[in-house]
Amino acid sequence: MQSRKYLIIAAAVAAAALAVWFFFFRGPSAEELAAQMEGMDPELAELTRLLNESPKNDSLLYARARVYYNLEAYDEALKDLNAAISVDSMKPRYYHLLADVFMDYARPNDSRRAIEVLKLATKRFPGRIPTLLKLSEFQLIVKKHGDALVTLDEILKQDPQNAEAFYMAGRVALDQGDTLSAIGSLKKSVSMDEGNEDAWLFLGRIYSNQNNPEAVQYFDNALRIDSSSLEAREFKGAFYKRRGEFGKAFEIYRDIILRNPDYANAYFDMGMMYLEMDSLPKAYTHFDIAIKTDPIFVKAYYYRGVAAEAQGNLTAALGDYKQAYGMMPQYTEAKTAKERLEKQAGK
Repeated sequence: MQSRKYLIIAAAVAAAALAVWFFFFRGPSAEELAAQMEGMDPELAELTRLLNESPKNDSLLYARARVYYNLEAYDEALKDLNAAISVDSMKPRYYHLLADVFMDYARPNDSRRAIEVLKLATKRFPGRIPTLLKLSEFQLIVKKHGDALVTLDEILKQDPQNAEAFYMAGRVALDQGDTLSAIGSLKKSVSMDEGNEDAWLFLGRIYSNQNNPEAVQYFDNALRIDSSSLEAREFKGAFYKRRGEFGKAFEIYRDIILRNPDYANAYFDMGMMYLEMDSLPKAYTHFDIAIKTDPIFVKAYYYRGVAAEAQGNLTAALGDYKQAYGMMPQYTEAKTAKERLEKQAGK
């Protein structure tokens, strides 16, 4: 899988070089183009072929940039988007994708570049609410809470009933630790748009953290919107787990596993409940399945070690503590447990 990804990215680089050559000098022959596209992602290859015929087609450049973005070939995506904007600078979606590329590329100052792109878009498309909403979202991501609220105020001046703006205001308040304001804004959002699944989920999570039974109602509202949502089920199961209502929690986690046998968090949470119930072999088994499902699940290694140690298998426990600590050196519990068993073993 990894080698295929590298092959795709290598092909993407070759395609980008090909596009630059055509744009400034000449297009390749049919034979040269076929050689360049060998082994390339089929969609990427087709877009490259079409761009060979029409190199200044901004829609095709944008489409190929989106494919590059999905393949995490960010440099190639940036080149295509800059080329597309140079052809037609009045397409908002070009700026939105360009901002996404910068934000996900995450080199030094790329988050600032992403916000600058969106600010430029708001000037080129004054009052365009989707662009303002995206800007507020990115301002939230970089913790510019005041800037985000100013942007949201601008939206609400234009559209006082904009449910998405209230949703984002709730997210900003929550990020600032103002739970009361977050609840007020999120409830306004769902009163205007009952189909906002994310708003229901955030409300459920807030009430769940407060151990308030109303949380279940909010998770159920999210499930009414998307009955297949594993995220809503997991939050609901975690709420029952926190309250010690293990029977209800187990029922939800088993339902999650039936729907998606590779959902590692469900196995892990069941393992945690078995651990609390002192059902150590079952706890160990569920942590083990979580690790086999997700080999980089650090906490599952640590707690499999806890279950192994509680059953007297110190060698296995030490191995798991070492693994967890090696994967996450800042994991204090794993470090402490590893050092304790090493000292006990005289190492």
